[in-house]
Parts: sequence; C-alpha cells; structure tokens
Amino acid sequence: MADYVIGDVQGCYDALMALRKKINFNPDCDRLYFLGDLVNRGGQSLAVLRWVYARQANCQSVLGNHDLSLLYRYYFPKKRAKNPEFKAIFAATDCTLLMYWLLKCPLVIDLPQALLSHAGMYPWWDIKTFNEKASWASEQLVSKPGKFLKNMYGDQPDCWRDDLKKTEQWRFIVNSCTRMRFVDSRGHLNFDEKMATTEKPGLKPWFDYLDQDRLEKPLYFGHWSTLGLFQQGKINGLDSGCVWGGALTAIRLDDQAVIQIK
Repeated sequence: MADYVIGDVQGCYDALMALRKKINFNPDCDRLYFLGDLVNRGGQSLAVLRWVYARQANCQSVLGNHDLSLLYRYYFPKKRAKNPEFKAIFAATDCTLLMYWLLKCPLVIDLPQALLSHAGMYPWWDIKTFNEKASWASEQLVSKPGKFLKNMYGDQPDCWRDDLKKTEQWRFIVNSCTRMRFVDSRGHLNFDEKMATTEKPGLKPWFDYLDQDRLEKPLYFGHWSTLGLFQQGKINGLDSGCVWGGALTAIRLDDQAVIQIK
C-alpha cells in the first residue's frame, strides 16, 4: 500500500496514464491525492475527470482555480467560453455526474502525514484556522453553488480581516487556496507576479512568510508551474509544468520518493 501526491494534471491524460504505470498504481490498495487543476489546456480533460471519478474510492483531489472555472461555467452557461475541452465536458452524457463530484472536492485535504492545497496556505493562519476556513468555504460551495460561484471572482479583498462580509470571506479563502503565489509583508496577496521570483520590495513567495516550525506535517501544493518542482523543508511544490512541456510529478508520502514523467 502506498499513498502518492500528484501535481497539476491539467487535462494531460496520457501523461497521467504513463505516471500511473511508472508508479505501478494498484487500485486495490494504493491511494492517489491530486493537488487540483485536473482540467484545462492539456486537451484530454474529460478523460482525466472520468478516470479519477471512476476511482474515487482511492483517488481524491483538492479544487484548483481551473476546476473552479469549469464549475463556474457549468452553473452559468452564458459564461461558457469557446474552450474545446470544457465544451466536450458539457456535451458529455455524464457531465452532471462529473460536475456534482467535482463540486464536492474540498479546498484542503488534511491527512495524518500531509496537508494538501492547490496554491498553499495563507501564512498568517495556523493549520487549525486554515482547515476551519477552507472547510467552511467548501460547505458553502456545496450548499449554495450558484451564489458562491457568482461571488467567487475578484482580487479584493486581498488581505484577511475578521469583519469581511460573508461573500468577501468566500472570495479570499478561494483566492488564498487556489490562486496565491506572492504575498507582501502585511499579508496582502499579489496576483500580478507569476514567475518564480520578483524584484518588488516586500513581495515574497507565500512560503517565505510561513513559519515552518508551526507546521506539524509537510505541506504540498501545485499551481506554480514557473517554480517547478520545489522542496524546501516541509514545503513541497509539485506543479512541474506538465501541460507546458515539463513533467508530471508524484511524491510517495511514506518515503518522499519523487517520480516524474517527462
């Protein structure tokens, strides 16, 4: 029995199947945990969704920003862009089944040996606060998807305050869990910088502001393809840019072995 965490697949079904073969995935006893962005850009998003859904007994995923974009367009058909991958999903006979399953995917997966989130953990929260806020937002998404998704988009508020309106709290939690890369010294998220480094004063990767001594377990995230495979202490970034011609990365949790498909 082995548990694996897998970086952003983004519709790269062939790469996922090659990785599955390389790790010798046994659906009877192994478990796969995906770091979100199962869909978009790779050309085979429907196949990826179907494969993971069919093995949901031992395959779980957090929600990424591309997954949320798909859900948004499912619930608001007038917003559907001419995206061939999304179009194929919406035309599929099992679309409703797949979307309902995706809707119930959490923003955070907290395992005994690892913490998983698509973009990372807001460094001004501890694990307990992070889990509570992410769980609350996920419950709101499932119970009122139309209202939640309608209020999801926007860059503000870019910093957490306890007096935020409920819809603003939703937006900040989603942004910190699925879009975050750089943060300033006052806790404000920056959505303009997308490379691995920046020269803007006071702006650092979110994990540079995180006190790793507060982490009881390793934290795994995706979302940041320009950063590539990143391992620093308890922080592990697994988006190695498969959809851009890089690699699809998995880490085996029991021994931290890194397995990649170029």
